[in-house]
Amino acid sequence: MSFIFPWFLLALLTLTIPVIIHLFYFRKYKKVYFSDIRFLKQVQEEKSTIDKIKKRWILAARLLALFFLVLAFVQPFIGKKNKQLSRSNSAIVVYVDNSYSMGLKSGGEAALSIAKEKVRELANAFSSNDKFALLTNELTGTHQRWMQKQNFLDAVEKIELSPTVKHINEIAQKQAALFQTVGDINKLGFFISDFQKNMLSDVDDTTFTQHFLQINGNPEKNIYVDSCWFEQPVFTVNSTNKLMVRVKNAGNTTADKIRISVKINDAVKSIDDISIPAENYIIDSFSFSITQAVWQRGEISFNDYPITFDDKFYFAFNVLSQEKVLSIEEKDTPNNIASVFANDAHFIFDKTDAGQIDYSAFKNYALIILNQLHEISSGLAASLKEYLDNGGNIYIIPNPIVSVQAYNTFLSTNNAGTYGELQTKSGEVTKINLQEDVFKNVFSILPKNVETPKINKYYPILSTTKSVARELLSTNLGSPLVAKFDAGNGFIYLQATPLNNTFSNLQSMALFAPMVYNIAVFKKNKQALYYNIGTDNLIELKNENASNERVFTLSNGKYEFIPENRTIGNTVLLRVNTNLPSDAHYSVNADGKTVAMAAFNFDRTESDIKFADKSELQALYKNKNQIILDNTRTNLAAAVKHLKDGILLWKLCVILSLLFLLIEILLIRFWK
Repeated sequence: MSFIFPWFLLALLTLTIPVIIHLFYFRKYKKVYFSDIRFLKQVQEEKSTIDKIKKRWILAARLLALFFLVLAFVQPFIGKKNKQLSRSNSAIVVYVDNSYSMGLKSGGEAALSIAKEKVRELANAFSSNDKFALLTNELTGTHQRWMQKQNFLDAVEKIELSPTVKHINEIAQKQAALFQTVGDINKLGFFISDFQKNMLSDVDDTTFTQHFLQINGNPEKNIYVDSCWFEQPVFTVNSTNKLMVRVKNAGNTTADKIRISVKINDAVKSIDDISIPAENYIIDSFSFSITQAVWQRGEISFNDYPITFDDKFYFAFNVLSQEKVLSIEEKDTPNNIASVFANDAHFIFDKTDAGQIDYSAFKNYALIILNQLHEISSGLAASLKEYLDNGGNIYIIPNPIVSVQAYNTFLSTNNAGTYGELQTKSGEVTKINLQEDVFKNVFSILPKNVETPKINKYYPILSTTKSVARELLSTNLGSPLVAKFDAGNGFIYLQATPLNNTFSNLQSMALFAPMVYNIAVFKKNKQALYYNIGTDNLIELKNENASNERVFTLSNGKYEFIPENRTIGNTVLLRVNTNLPSDAHYSVNADGKTVAMAAFNFDRTESDIKFADKSELQALYKNKNQIILDNTRTNLAAAVKHLKDGILLWKLCVILSLLFLLIEILLIRFWK
């Protein structure tokens, strides 16, 4: 037990007053003379004993009444040390989770509305001299500052649901940063949320007291699209492609007959009815073709009441009429590469003699192949470096008699791997890297006894301290047959053998053609089908007018803003880390015309409606400075006052004082 005003305990000295009165007043007596006291003596002794007991009870009642009256002024309280606060002012930072899951209803009222009510109750537990700060998922600058009590309450009223999602440790870091700006006063952080499991994280900061209050919305069933992708990486005009869609069921019951439709440019392309087991997912496919080589706006939609914020999933892609591949060759180079692109309408295959290269045309090609050149000249090396910096890909196939030094000079300049001297050893490919884009969709399941390329002679591919090879085709020779290196804003693909049967039979294997084709398709910063709102997104564009400064804007028809941009050669990088107002298709505009499309969706972590229970919160947040508050609808102000002051006992002391005064009166009045 502790006391708020312990110095008032000196008033206990007043307890001597009733004792003094008792000793001097109740001992007064008169002498009465009788002729014979034989019978009176026995009566007198019995009466005196009873009278002494009565007087002692009265004295005890008076002492206890006065004792508890003094304690009432001392104001005792009971509380654990880690829950007691000093009597100085407090700094309070309240985080209110305003993610979409807080729109779920509890008892007919949205969880966010209940959270606001709790914040108002919380504020009433503190005085107007205390400091307040508010945090929400947007982490806006208007909130991350200290406010007076009334301004704080006004800011709470304006909180609305947001698509942004934050983890607990992110909020704790913001709270700690705010507390660093105040002095040595009570520092109290409050987390008011539904505590979805995917937002939970450890909080190790012990510089302030952390309180966790859970507002439970009723977990409803929910269906949502998790992701989508095309079966074929390149979409060409008038060819059929499959859109693969992963749909998840976050509920506890099977979802039957969910109708999903796919729209392209607002026209329905495909419809399907699906069923999804509880807490599981399916991958559905939708086939369609495109008739125009322009940017396409895609939308996957369905109806799933009552959680509707994730019932639409947007994506965007560009259908190019054709892309170009350039092969730089010697005069006697065989046509192995040309045959890969010969019957493909999407790619235009050009080849040029090593002595007649138009360097200015490099920017027009998706892939440049150094097809078995004897050496790489200094002029070619400089132009290729610029090409890599602008996001181009280079595929290098060595000549049977190659100048290793000339090749390595170029490769070292671009921080790629290098070639070793010719090795005459027999080996074979032992692993095909299916995790790389080049092979990801080539094999649905890799056969156990698949035939792999055989090697007789090769130029070893060596990694350096600045470059690490991503092996596409690994061998049992300690060196990969084909490896991939990051170079500039593109990739360099190195092959260890020429396209010559005396070196290897790679060119005659079934995997050779799709490998070369996908090397031309996949680029380092290829624009994604969709982006998530609230994360740091990078959109890469070709700057068609590099000589002039261009202003790029993003617009969805209602909202328009200018994203941060950076120009590198003929490439423009747009950084979108703004909390966009809505999920939608956004057109990228410059010089009064649309140059690209981008699709933005709400973060799907909010769609997984699984919440932590009280025991899980207690297991995760169990430090001395972490307190799990009762999540019932009781008044939060009273609970916080108990945390501030412990269990106050002064009212009980007043009641006991009055009770013992009443006992004294009853003893005097009725004990005859």
